[in-house]
Amino acid sequence: MSLKFKEVKPQATKHPETYLSLNNLGKHAEYQPTFDYKRQFINDNHAYYSICPVKSDVLIDMGIDGWLRRQDALKLYEMSFFARGDILELGCYKGLSTSILSQANYDSGFKKNILSIDLNNTAVEATKQTLSNQGLQERVSVIRDDAVNYVCQLAQEGKNFDFIFIDHSHAYEPVFEVCKELQHIVAPGGFCLFHDYNDIRNINPDEKDYGVFQAVNDGLDKNFEFYGIYGCTALFRVGV
Repeated sequence: MSLKFKEVKPQATKHPETYLSLNNLGKHAEYQPTFDYKRQFINDNHAYYSICPVKSDVLIDMGIDGWLRRQDALKLYEMSFFARGDILELGCYKGLSTSILSQANYDSGFKKNILSIDLNNTAVEATKQTLSNQGLQERVSVIRDDAVNYVCQLAQEGKNFDFIFIDHSHAYEPVFEVCKELQHIVAPGGFCLFHDYNDIRNINPDEKDYGVFQAVNDGLDKNFEFYGIYGCTALFRVGV
């Protein structure tokens, strides 16, 4: 039996106890539901991410290159399923996360639009092919552009999104610059999920390619509230 989308979302639950300080990053963080859907999983597709094959001990193996943990995939699916408005993805690589977002969108019974941005043309074409192979290309637009520039353009156009997944970079500056603009494109009460927030590589000051934790904490507007860490992702919500 599968849940179907309802116009009014279930109440959102915060998990403040999951917050980690910089020196504690990398600790295992289980998936917990943000929305109360009265069962262990939303449906069979959602449940599958809890038992799907893994590679390198933790990364899901769906036959698509990518770096998602089971907990990341479960949270991505949930947030897409319950989103009431459009969805934005920054960084798609070869379409692993995009396919999860699209599957959840389809399963919800309420068809939002998904916009996915990546600077790399090879990634854009690979993601389009992944979606086509799975029959999940409906209502998904995959565009080649710089994430920071495109987010600024979306803000100028007055666009907003109910859910945004940020995974275009691990480095401080590109994430920081996006974070400064998110308040302008997130719908009231909307959510942002940051990949690699809970990554031990953020701790090392010599690791120049990693600084997601610091960039999010420095760049997000004070109107965003921490909602929880799941796998290596962190969820924040903007005020209504």
